Amino acid sequence: SSVLSSQEISSVQTSTQLFNGMTVKARSAAREVIATYSVDDIFIELIIQLPSNYPLGSITVGSGKRVGVAVQQWRNWMLQLSTYLTHQNGSIMEGLSLWKNNVDK
Repeated sequence: SSVLSSQEISSVQTSTQLFNGMTVKARSAAREVIATYSVDDIFIELIIQLPSNYPLGSITVGSGKRVGVAVQQWRNWMLQLSTYLTHQNGSIMEGLSLWKNNVDK
């Protein structure tokens, strides 16, 4: 379990995928990934945390700061990302790409 979570975090750290307007930071000690996205007057921080028993436990998707986003819209984005990461076995970087596309729309 710890090896799998370490591999997932290191894949985020070594990823060469670039996002326009979004920065992605991985903290291996805390087993979390923080994505900060800003466009115009909207500033959003997303926190993805891997459980200690990853992949058996569910990934936690939470919000840091979110300015300029309606509560219902935020919930929809979080639900889509959680579903993708938990039930479709997607990688974190693919999930962040999906989330960013939804925010851009």
